[in-house]
Amino acid sequence: MTYKELKNRIKEEQKSLARAIRNGKSGRKPTNRCNDNMGDWNTLESNQHTFRHQHIAYCKMFNGTPYHAIEQPRDNNKPSKYYLEQLQNKWEEELDEALRNCA
Repeated sequence: MTYKELKNRIKEEQKSLARAIRNGKSGRKPTNRCNDNMGDWNTLESNQHTFRHQHIAYCKMFNGTPYHAIEQPRDNNKPSKYYLEQLQNKWEEELDEALRNCA
């Protein structure tokens, strides 16, 4: 997988997560819940967590954006450094694997 392909794949994942989050948010009120948004409502918190961490890792890895420019959370709402490192290592492995296959 090339650098550009990986970047585009992650962007598409982010877009689908954003759609699921928007759909899940509409189901927060019991009167708005229906079969269309029930699954997204059930996974809303997980999707939000995944989106936030993927967004931070993506910005740092592909754009070189410093963390303080991405977000400024409260002290009790810091992202998981372990999860960010896991994402970055996973993406770097995918890039390395593609480079090894080309050589």
